[in-house]
Amino acid sequence: MSLRPRHIAASAAGALALALTVGSLTPAAAQIDPSSLGESGVETALEVIGSLPVGSTAGLIGSVGSADFPLSSGSIEPLRGTPRPHKDVEAAGFVSKTTVGAFEYWVVDSYAMQREVVVEVLPSKGDGPAPVLYLLDGVDSPESHSGYRSMAKVDTRPIADDNVHIVSPTGAYASYWTDWQENDPLLGNYKWETFLTEELPGIVASQLETTGKNAVGGVSMGAQAAMHLAASYDMYDAVMSFSGNYSTMDALGYQTMRLTVETRGADVDNMWGPRGSDEWVRNDTISHVEGLDGKAVYITSGNGVLAADDMAVYRDDVQALAVGVVLERGVLEATEKFERALDKAGVEHEVVYTPTGAHNWSNFLKNFDAGWDYIKGDLGIA
Repeated sequence: MSLRPRHIAASAAGALALALTVGSLTPAAAQIDPSSLGESGVETALEVIGSLPVGSTAGLIGSVGSADFPLSSGSIEPLRGTPRPHKDVEAAGFVSKTTVGAFEYWVVDSYAMQREVVVEVLPSKGDGPAPVLYLLDGVDSPESHSGYRSMAKVDTRPIADDNVHIVSPTGAYASYWTDWQENDPLLGNYKWETFLTEELPGIVASQLETTGKNAVGGVSMGAQAAMHLAASYDMYDAVMSFSGNYSTMDALGYQTMRLTVETRGADVDNMWGPRGSDEWVRNDTISHVEGLDGKAVYITSGNGVLAADDMAVYRDDVQALAVGVVLERGVLEATEKFERALDKAGVEHEVVYTPTGAHNWSNFLKNFDAGWDYIKGDLGIA
């Protein structure tokens, strides 16, 4: 029986699938509870896991170095939407608003990207000014609603009762929320970092009462970006990240990012140029963690061990299950490496390793409320 693993949506590292071949089944296969899959399911899962990368968690990426691996046409996961078309924009600004329940959906103009962006907003219920929490989605970044509405259901969580505006830009497919050096034939003109740091804050302040305090958070692809932004810009007072990878330069981080972009059909060289360029170095958060000093920093990771909540996510989709296990094992290694860098630099932080969890929203959300409780004090919220 020979199966080609498919990539699961809403996973920044999902592009690792098909990149490498694993000779041993032991590391990931050991995490599967046979009783949850049945005999045929176990057989399929073991075979799929045996064909998936586990990165340097199994010593593989470290041994092959920086070599890039070709992708077959069957490796491409179509974008879950279409990037907004070009629009002649004279200045960044607010265009229109639609209200859907507790949420507002703003259409705003980006001068940097010469296009419109849809921004999902959950305004504070409180009176007077409030800080702003920017939340960044994973690789598929749907425009109709963010994962923070559909999966996290932030309007029903304790955070909804705190005096904070929650702002989630959408439609940043496979972007890493960064400024791309070149227009991509599929994705277009991407300048997300400029949009987030120079354009969106002013638009938010024009529509909501704000205190000037800001935090940023993200899952998977968004976790990597959130940590980079918090380390690079004084505008952020706190950061929380869930299942991210914080190096762009080591083999695991580089291949994860390259394949995330390329399995969505884009060209990673259009992002920051060839590996090792100044932009690849600038985005390597692990090498400049001192930028996080004095800020509230909260990080979580699962470990690829499956529990009942993971099985409820994957049900009988053993291919997605196998991918989720492998991806979160890579996240675990990346998080441990980032923690060591923070400790060495003397940067105060909170890191939580959950005893179970694959790369999925169920795992991302296990510590969401705790993460918010940890960082909100730095935003002036008791």
